[in-house]
Amino acid sequence: MDIVDAQVHANMLGTEITLAIMDALGIQSLLFDEFDAPADDGRLLPGYRLPSGAFRCVGPNAEAAAIAHPDRFAFLMRVDPTDPGIQSWVETLTAAPGFKALRSTIFTPAEGAVFEEGGLDGMLKTAHAHGLPVFITCPGRVRQLEQYVQRFPDVQFVIDHCGAAFDAPRGQASIDDAVAMAKYPNVAYKWAHAATFLSTEPYPFTDLDPKLRRALDAFGPQRVMWASDYTMTRHRATWAETLFSIRDSPSLSEDEKVWILGGTARRILKWPAPQASS
Repeated sequence: MDIVDAQVHANMLGTEITLAIMDALGIQSLLFDEFDAPADDGRLLPGYRLPSGAFRCVGPNAEAAAIAHPDRFAFLMRVDPTDPGIQSWVETLTAAPGFKALRSTIFTPAEGAVFEEGGLDGMLKTAHAHGLPVFITCPGRVRQLEQYVQRFPDVQFVIDHCGAAFDAPRGQASIDDAVAMAKYPNVAYKWAHAATFLSTEPYPFTDLDPKLRRALDAFGPQRVMWASDYTMTRHRATWAETLFSIRDSPSLSEDEKVWILGGTARRILKWPAPQASS
C-alpha cells in the first residue's frame, strides 16, 4: 500500500532518522511541516518578524529534505495572512521542489479576530492563483471557516486535527462542526490527533471507529487523509500505533484504507506516487 503521512515535524527527528522510521513502518512519503518551538510572542519558529509586525515562517530543513528525497518528502509552508508580501513570498515558494500547500493556524485571540473578520481573503486569493490547497487549524472556530469556503469554492481546504477543540477533555472533543462542513466539496478532513482528542482507550483505539465512520460517511474516503503528527502526539501513541490503528482496522474496507492512508493526500497535494509504488 502507498502510505503518505500528511503531517510530521520531521526536523525534530532529523531527516535520516525520519527516513529510517518511515522505512520500518512502510511509509512511502511524508508531508513535512517544519516547526521548532514557539517564540516568546507565541509565533511558531523557525521564521522572522517583518517590519509590518507579521511573522514569516521558513522551512530550510523541509526544503532540503524535499530536494534530496523528492519521492519521500514534500512540504507545506505556514503563512501569516497579515503578511503584506504574501503574494511574492508564495510565488517564490512555488519555485521550490516539493512545495505543495499552505497552512494557516488560528490559536491566539488576535489570530482569531483576523480569521473571523475575513482576514484570510488575501492568502486565499494567492492560494487560488497558484492552485495550492490550504490546511486550516482553527480549534473552536471551524464554523467560521464556512465564510471562506463559500467565497473561495475553487480553493481546496483541509480541516486539520479532526476539527477538534484542543482544550476539551480527552475523548470529549466534538467533530460536529467539521462534519457539517462536508457539504462543501472543496473541504477535506485530516484524521490527525484523533487518539489525543477523541479517544480514551489504549491502542488500537476502538472507540474511534464510530467517529471515523461518521467522518467517512460525511466526506467520503476520497476527502479524508491520515496524518500521524508523530512528534506532537507521541505522548499518546507511537508512530506505529497511529498508523496501524488505521491500516489494520477491521471496520474499514481495503479501498477506504487506500484513500485514507495515501490516496487522498496524493490527490489533494497533486503528488503522484513513485512509479515503483503505483
